Amino acid sequence: MQYIVIIGAFQALVALWLLQFRERKSPSNYLFIFLLSAIAVHLIIKFVIFNFIPDESIRQQMNTFIGVCYGPLIYLYTLSKTKKDFSLAKKWYTFIPLFILMIAYLTVACVFFVLNRVDQKLLDLYNDFSLTVLFTINLYYPLRSVLIINKNGFKNSQRIEYDVIKRISYCILFMELLVIISKILLHTSPEYFHLINISVRTVAYFLLLVICLLIVRKSLKTEIAALPELPDSHFKIAVENIPLEKENFPLNTLDYEIKFNELWQKMDDSVKQKQLFRDCELNLDQLALKTEINKYQISEMLNGYKHKPFYRYINEYRIEYFKNMVEKAIQKNENINFLSFAYESGFKSKSSFNRYFKEIIGKTPSEYYKSLLHASKQQSFEISA
Repeated sequence: MQYIVIIGAFQALVALWLLQFRERKSPSNYLFIFLLSAIAVHLIIKFVIFNFIPDESIRQQMNTFIGVCYGPLIYLYTLSKTKKDFSLAKKWYTFIPLFILMIAYLTVACVFFVLNRVDQKLLDLYNDFSLTVLFTINLYYPLRSVLIINKNGFKNSQRIEYDVIKRISYCILFMELLVIISKILLHTSPEYFHLINISVRTVAYFLLLVICLLIVRKSLKTEIAALPELPDSHFKIAVENIPLEKENFPLNTLDYEIKFNELWQKMDDSVKQKQLFRDCELNLDQLALKTEINKYQISEMLNGYKHKPFYRYINEYRIEYFKNMVEKAIQKNENINFLSFAYESGFKSKSSFNRYFKEIIGKTPSEYYKSLLHASKQQSFEISA
C-alpha cells in the first residue's frame, strides 16, 4: 500500500506540474490544479503517517480530511464547463465541510499530542463524524456532476472535457462504494478487520492515482488547442509534416470567403473593440469563450482563411497597439519604457515581444523607435524651413 501511496503522490505532483507550467491558465484549470494539490497533500500525509507514526490506530483508522474536497472540486469544474455565467465566488459554501473537517482533524491530533496517547473514544467519534461527512459530500457532488453532463449533452468540441468529468466522478463514487462494502464486510467478518482495512485503502489510493492519470491524459489531449508561441517557420514545418487525406485538402480562397467572411468579421471586431489581445493569458479556448465562436472554427479561419497561426494573429494586434503607444508618447514628449508598453499591449515576456516585433516589423523595438525619432525630426525641420 505504501508503494501505491508514494507513486500516487509523485503522479499527482507530475500532473500538477503539467497543468501549472505547460497549460495556459484558465479558471477551470485552476480547479484541477487544486484537485491535484489536494491529492498530492493527501497521499504525502498518509505516507508520512504510515512511516513515522508508531500508533497503529492512527495509521489504520484516522480519516484524513482532505478527501472531502474531491467531490466539490469536480462539481465546480463541471459548472465551469457548462455554465457561461459561472462564478467560483458564488459557490464558496461547497468548501464548508472541508473547513469543518480540517478543524476537527487538527483538534483531535492536538489532543492526542498533548495527552501523548490515543483516546479511542475520541478517535471513534471523529471517524464516525468524518466518514459521514466524506460519504455524503463525495456521493452528492459527483452524482450531481454526472447528471449535469447527461442533461446538458455535449458537442464534439466538449467531448474531452465531459469525458474526464464523468470518469473522475465515477472514480470518486467507486471510492464511496468501497466504504459501503467495507462496512458490510466488517459487520460479517470482524476478525478480518486489518485485511479489509488495508485492502479498501489500497484500492482507494489506487483510484486517486487513476484520477491523476485521467487529468494528465485530458491535458495532453487538449494541449494542441493552446499552441506555444513558435516562429512561423517552426509552425509551417509542423503543418507540412501532418499527413492529409485526399478529401481533407483545404478549401480555396473563394470557398473560405463564402464560409467564413461574416464569422471572421464578428471575431475580428470583437478582438479589436474589446482589446482581447491585451490579455497576456489569452489562448484559443478563451478566445472561443469570449467571442462565442467554436475554437475549431477559429483555428480553421486563422490557418486556412488568413494563413497565420493563432499567436501571430494576436501578436500583430499587440504590436500595433505598442506602436500607437510609442507614437503618442513621442508626440507628447514623454518618457518611453519599452518593456512597460509591451506588457500593457499584452505580451507576457520580453523575449517573445522582441522576437515577434522583429519578425513582424522587420526591426528591433529600439531601431523602430530611432526611425520614428528621425522621421519626427525631419518633419519638424521641413515645417520650420
